[in-house]
Amino acid sequence: MPHVTRERIIDIVPLPTSERQESLLGAEVRLNGADLNNLTGLGADILRNALYEHSVLVIRKAGVTSGTTLTRLCKTIDDAATDSHSAGKMPIREATNVLSRNQAGRLVEDSDVVVIGNGNYPAYHGHDLSLRHVSQAEFHATPLSDEEVAAGQTRFYRWHIDAPLYDRNPGTTTIISCRDTPSHLPDQEIVFESGERKRIPAGGTAFVSGARAFSLLTPEEREWAMNTQVQYAPRAYNWIGECKATSDGLTIESQGKEMSLDALEPWTWDKVHTYPLVFRNPGMPHRPHLIALGCCVYRLITTDPKTGEKTTIDDFKEAREKIHVLMKKAMKPEFVYVHRYQPDDLVMWHNRGVWHSVTGELGEAKRLMWQAAQGSSQSPVAASWNEVDLGGSSWAKDKWIEA
Repeated sequence: MPHVTRERIIDIVPLPTSERQESLLGAEVRLNGADLNNLTGLGADILRNALYEHSVLVIRKAGVTSGTTLTRLCKTIDDAATDSHSAGKMPIREATNVLSRNQAGRLVEDSDVVVIGNGNYPAYHGHDLSLRHVSQAEFHATPLSDEEVAAGQTRFYRWHIDAPLYDRNPGTTTIISCRDTPSHLPDQEIVFESGERKRIPAGGTAFVSGARAFSLLTPEEREWAMNTQVQYAPRAYNWIGECKATSDGLTIESQGKEMSLDALEPWTWDKVHTYPLVFRNPGMPHRPHLIALGCCVYRLITTDPKTGEKTTIDDFKEAREKIHVLMKKAMKPEFVYVHRYQPDDLVMWHNRGVWHSVTGELGEAKRLMWQAAQGSSQSPVAASWNEVDLGGSSWAKDKWIEA
């Protein structure tokens, strides 16, 4: 029987062991008549606490009819949420920016809601959209062969959190409402570097818990990570515009294709973001989260906790390799949750607690999603030595997994 947390308003039901595996991720939210457009008080507290514990929440048949529902929910979770999507009010259209490749649109009635998917949608909410589902074929240095794709293989496109990395802060929550998804495509397969395989739904969003990733580090790596900050490149998504990723989607293959900093749109160092490598979970501060956007790393800064002396890795190639070693420990089937979308699914995740990635080769199949990711007035906070359970005795074993 599933474990159920019963409250007066909504139920939080952890996903089955067959789906959670060892990921620490995933719970279904059963609303019991609660109104997503007006979730306050106890209902909001239950949802927020569940997000911090399970990191990925799923509401089936959510009944979403307006994009504003998504932006309101972002603000329900985070009191510091801004009135704008973390990427800004307008679609990203710069050809040199890797984030423009999906040709996403915005809803007319709520410009903070991004429209993503695959295929042509004429006059959709007032716009003609030609959406693209991005693929490893265009971004990986060594993409899958035609034969591998024909055999049903796919890859993780790019692991990240939703973060501008310049000027605006990443939000606490990202939310997707599935409007339409192809049901006729067969499952596809990820082949890990170890040779292990995982069957996944075509086009599913993949997630890794930053807490699970932290738990896989050696004691020495944990100590180093807790004392390290990551400085991201100025206008990072333009900087890597001509670059190609590693086959696991975790970082960039260093081939000298980065754009010269002088060639970027005007920028200043005071707007370039530096974040801790280990984020604090505001709902579960004893649980540390290893969070990095490996493709955008520029510099690593480590502070000796005893002397205060700082050691810097200024060579971004070396910095990438260092982060890659830590992140790839989580690249095993049992540590990755991939969501299988159904129409009217609402999926929300703790954007400062998990990494996520696009997957799937959709071809000409049409798909449509709404996405909200409000920015925040507050920057990510480092996990605190005074709060964190460094060894993971209180959180690394998933209490919701049935024996």
